[in-house]
Amino acid sequence: MNRCIYTKQQFEVADGEHILQNFLSARWTSSQISSNAAQHQFGSSIDVALADGLKEIRNLLGTRGGRGEAGPPLKNVSGSSGTKFTVAPGGAPSIAEPVIKTTPLPDGTHQAQVVLGNMKQLGWAVAKLKEMFPDASIDVEQLRQHAVAQTGYVDEHLNLRSGLGGDEFFRGAMKATFNLLGACDADTALLSIFDRAREFILNGTGECTNFIRWLKTSDEVALPRIGDFDQFVGVYSKNGFVDGYIHFYGEIGYLIRLAENYTGPEFCYGYVVDPFREGDPAEIRNPDFEIESIPAFDSGSKLPDESVWPGYSARFSRILARYYRRADEQNLSKIVDDVLLPHTGEIITEEMLGELSRKAAEYMVRRLSMNPRN
Repeated sequence: MNRCIYTKQQFEVADGEHILQNFLSARWTSSQISSNAAQHQFGSSIDVALADGLKEIRNLLGTRGGRGEAGPPLKNVSGSSGTKFTVAPGGAPSIAEPVIKTTPLPDGTHQAQVVLGNMKQLGWAVAKLKEMFPDASIDVEQLRQHAVAQTGYVDEHLNLRSGLGGDEFFRGAMKATFNLLGACDADTALLSIFDRAREFILNGTGECTNFIRWLKTSDEVALPRIGDFDQFVGVYSKNGFVDGYIHFYGEIGYLIRLAENYTGPEFCYGYVVDPFREGDPAEIRNPDFEIESIPAFDSGSKLPDESVWPGYSARFSRILARYYRRADEQNLSKIVDDVLLPHTGEIITEEMLGELSRKAAEYMVRRLSMNPRN
């Protein structure tokens, strides 16, 4: 018979609870720590809030869930010129609604340029044109015949806003640390000193500031690494406290306090996951790490105030810098393949090298013009 570390109720069987949420590409599960009732409650609340708060980073990087599923697209993202975009996993944007630009002509008519994300938006564009020019005669079939398919780079900056923070977001983060403790030492997780933490995670009872601190430093935390964007969760005892630390995509970290007045044996458990699952291994359960490398809980801020945002801004910048390096490698590799693969087995000519140089230069010029800091 198992006992749920959240409700303390006994249960015989349950679905596998992910120690770290599945959308973060983690695969470690336990069917012994959490009842199905608790899992269902989490799956429709705090797990959704955590995923929603991190969706922009996940979308940009294009990481998949632990079962291999792609993340959701971002919808109705505004560009710097007002265009609405849908951003697919991996950061590829497409126009979300028709863009219509009109130019008045000397004879009193107007010339209209219509840009669509796909041909399914043609009817939408026609409706907008009729609203702009009620007396105009619009031939839909003629528009369809004159449509030209094009692909290229977006000339606008996309305004992505992260949704970090909030009680449910932090309850989801805390759940991962408590899951880790339960998976490694269920008897300890059932101690009464954790009752306040389990009530906050399960029902939102209590003040979030009792359990969570924002990092004040921009320094990287020295932890086991697999890749550039690791997810990490750790839980450990020190000086009578049971604390935790979690960070997402290698940088976005939070300090967690689960309990005080702990008098049992000292412990230290961790879990690190490469969200691209390119490492070998792609995740490590209970890697060695030094507790002293993690900032003390009391060193953090209760609120995301002016002492916090410079550090988190630096952390976002490092994520972007790593993302651009990775994207450059992938895009330049694709350019090489596009130019040379059609000529497999042939001698490389000056024309091929010229085309390769031109396309690589065009890519880098465009990339640097849109992101001059990287």
